Amino acid sequence: MMTNEQIFDECKKIYTLDEKEKANELFRLLDKIGDKQAYPPVLNHLIREVGIYPYINQDTAIFSDRLVCECFKTDVGENEPKILHREQSRILKQLLEGKNLILSAPTSFGKSFIIDALIAIKKPSNILIIVPTISLMDETRRRLTLKFGGKYHIITTSGSELQNKNIFIFPQERALEYFENLREKSLDLFIVDEFYKISSKYDKDRSSILQHTILKYSKIVSQKYYLCPNIDEISQQNIFSEDMEFIPISNNTVFIDIFQSYKENDFNKSSKLFEVLSQNFKTLIYTKSQNEIKNVCGEIMSLKENKVIPKKLLDFSKWLLNHYGEFYLVEALKRFTGIHHGKLHRCLSQIQVKLFEEEDGLKTIISTSSLIEGINIPAKNLVLWNKLKGNTKLDSFTYRNIIGRSGRMFKYFVGNVYLFEEPPSQDREVLEIEVQVDSMLTDEEIGQELPNDKQEEIKSFKEKMINLMGKEQYNKLRKLSKLKNKKETIIKLVELLKSKDFDINAFKYLLNDEPTQWGLLAKMAKIPIFHIQNVQNPNMVELIKKLSLNWNKDIPYLLNEMSISLDDFFQVENHISFKVSSLFADMNILAQALFSTAADISPFVSKLSNAFLPSVVYTLEEFGLPRMLSKKLHKYNFIDFENNDLKIDEALKTFKKSSVEKIINLFKTHNDFDAFDEYILKYFYDGLGK
Repeated sequence: MMTNEQIFDECKKIYTLDEKEKANELFRLLDKIGDKQAYPPVLNHLIREVGIYPYINQDTAIFSDRLVCECFKTDVGENEPKILHREQSRILKQLLEGKNLILSAPTSFGKSFIIDALIAIKKPSNILIIVPTISLMDETRRRLTLKFGGKYHIITTSGSELQNKNIFIFPQERALEYFENLREKSLDLFIVDEFYKISSKYDKDRSSILQHTILKYSKIVSQKYYLCPNIDEISQQNIFSEDMEFIPISNNTVFIDIFQSYKENDFNKSSKLFEVLSQNFKTLIYTKSQNEIKNVCGEIMSLKENKVIPKKLLDFSKWLLNHYGEFYLVEALKRFTGIHHGKLHRCLSQIQVKLFEEEDGLKTIISTSSLIEGINIPAKNLVLWNKLKGNTKLDSFTYRNIIGRSGRMFKYFVGNVYLFEEPPSQDREVLEIEVQVDSMLTDEEIGQELPNDKQEEIKSFKEKMINLMGKEQYNKLRKLSKLKNKKETIIKLVELLKSKDFDINAFKYLLNDEPTQWGLLAKMAKIPIFHIQNVQNPNMVELIKKLSLNWNKDIPYLLNEMSISLDDFFQVENHISFKVSSLFADMNILAQALFSTAADISPFVSKLSNAFLPSVVYTLEEFGLPRMLSKKLHKYNFIDFENNDLKIDEALKTFKKSSVEKIINLFKTHNDFDAFDEYILKYFYDGLGK
């Protein structure tokens, strides 16, 4: 342990540095000291000067430094007020004044704290938070339920009923579908997390829907607050940010130490990885793809270890083997290693993140780019295994976001980043927002606000659609629900519906529960995005028919029937529930506009979007309850999930009236209890609030 004299000498050196270096060296010193009780007054004063007031030890600080801490204490919805750092407080002050802000700040800044403080102090009645992923939605829901669940109804699905005070947490697609429910309601606060995804550069598939969502809700909100990391500039004022102030902040609350491992003599990825893991710190490993996750798992599995494996990891491993069959994660768990990617079942991602957060849980998570939008957990070490994202080189922005996952306020003053391949050069990041009209093609409320060239693009699409459909049919289309796919796909769908060999009677067979009757699937094979790439069995028509057994059969049975691996199954299920369901949703809308005799296939679209599980079961996976437990609960009459009138709120009320212990007893009564069921149920119930 450092003596007070040594700490004083270090502080004296740090005082002479410029602001950025002063902060970095301070974080190094705090990391070296470790124990907060050992902070002498001179160190507390230096912390105050840098502006990171939460790090001050008030027991050893002089009066003026303690006074600063009191001044920056803020209600964030917890039992006790929390101290904000200087920059957090500056942003909160402007938001409390009613300003519309776009904040760009590092991952470790503590942006969520500002949201919580704003809600606690201002007490807005209705708040909408847009997040890019289900993982982030669940994380946000859990945090806000814990703090505000007693005062607000927290809504993450379209099946929930509104109350007097509501916090809506949605991905952009869900928010857009929900708009009519909120059009007449006063929306006090509109928050967009990961705002950079408004640019097609960062999300080419979904940026149009996010743009559409922002334009729609901007008309009915009192205040807007958009957040993103590592953006230095927004290229120009545009319709998305014209009444907002952009504030870029580069101040970190931790120091990131970067090691260029790839430059070392005799560098070998495997050897270096074992060296990093032997430090026994929490470690995130970034890889380029799902396949690469499997490869890195193989490297870790080859490492000889004699550590005692915690019971919960052994229980999880057995549970996985029982419900998913042979899977490399089964063995990886015994090496304290988990995985994370965007296609993984939601409950599996959530459980592994929880296990990673626990001291005696996972030590390592291997992840794809879902690392930067689906996980918000602290790690001491981060390994950049690849310099690619899929098959393309990482850009500077994505790289900065990835390495920002190392270190975390209050937990790791210094984060270590180990580069196993050469990173991209660091560029100034300018957010360029070009309007993408695909999601807005038939929305005349929005169309008039767009730039002239985009209005011309919509006009051209309208003319083409009128030529294909007829004017009366096109006008009918505009009054129906909004289309989800890009204009090229919409035109192909219309051409398919209008083709001579298309029989509109085929629609009614999709309402049949017998997959052999679903002849329309083969017709959809003419649409490019219907298909899936890079899986063992790419026959999407057959895969959909086999997935229709998802509720009645277990996953090992389905894998055998579909002739695919578990990794492929995750991809196929994700593709069907998002891409294929959106195709059929748009086809249904177009058919309603074109043909008076077309059957409404909304029930089939719902089956696709829920991966052929009961809708409440699929939604409960977002809450952390796996389908395997829902099947048991249905079997033992806890909830009738096959009741088509069942809503998520009703199901959650049933759970709240019961308890973890009662459900465990139910399973034990039927001799159907798995040791890991208890861990899952406790995690699920933790997210329901009191």
